[in-house]
Amino acid sequence: MAIRRGLLLVGVTVAVLAAGLLAFRLLRPEGEEQSPEVSSVVAAPQVREEEDVPDPVTRYVAALGYIEPRGQVRRLAGANNGGAAARVAELLVDEGDTVVEGQVLAVFDNVPRLRAERQVLQAKMDSLARQLEVVRSEEKRYAALVATGAVSYDSLDQRRRSTEQLSGGYAEVKAQLQVVDADLRDGVLRAPMAGTVLKILTREGEQPSNSVVLELGQTDFMEVVAEVYETDISRIRPGQRVRITSEHGGFTGELSGQVREISRQVNRRDVFSSDPADAVDARVVEVRIALDPSASQRVRNLTRMQVLVRIDTESDPS
Repeated sequence: MAIRRGLLLVGVTVAVLAAGLLAFRLLRPEGEEQSPEVSSVVAAPQVREEEDVPDPVTRYVAALGYIEPRGQVRRLAGANNGGAAARVAELLVDEGDTVVEGQVLAVFDNVPRLRAERQVLQAKMDSLARQLEVVRSEEKRYAALVATGAVSYDSLDQRRRSTEQLSGGYAEVKAQLQVVDADLRDGVLRAPMAGTVLKILTREGEQPSNSVVLELGQTDFMEVVAEVYETDISRIRPGQRVRITSEHGGFTGELSGQVREISRQVNRRDVFSSDPADAVDARVVEVRIALDPSASQRVRNLTRMQVLVRIDTESDPS
């Protein structure tokens, strides 16, 4: 009897201890140490296959370019009417001079001859005009006499032929005078626009080479012509902001501007880097960049200077 009671007591004790251990494990905080098996399961990272992520597109497009006046440089020439070009008799401007539209820049040596020829033709035309006035008056008078029977129709026809002959001569001289007037206008070189004389190519007494006398540009409004690779041109938009630096130290610091115009043609390069590895046969598109007013004034005397261009493709077009 005593043995049975002892075994029962031991069984109860073991059951209580087992229930307490189970409650302890269930109620233990999450932060406490777990068994190595559990820890290895929780800490094991999730394995993912690495995806190929493309490199981000560069924000800036770089290009080579050069500075020139807006509207490009005008190469002004004298007229060449199929023969030898006239020589420069008077050169009325010098390099760096500012001119206005219509201002006389040069006078050619054929002008005195043309003026004399014009005087002769004008005098001849005035004489023919007077003669024509007389024969027309005679024609009217003979027409009235024919109506009365005082003169024959042959006399009237003779007066009419004289009128037609003089009219033809007058028209011919008038046409010759118009040609001379056109040659006289070409004998004086005028500025087609306001601007600055950039370079004198023909001096007084010289015959223009290829008829070009001087170069004229609107230096108050300078711009940069950038040659952008055809592979980058799809990222360029009008209004994007641009930073410009001198490739060879022609000016210090940076110039600022914005894309003004994008050419519709793909051409070969005109501007080359000093790097011998640079691709000389690359295909490019011209992008015209309007300089900000302060930047334009800084480089107004640096036409054709080579520059480095950096276009911000993420700037907001304004």
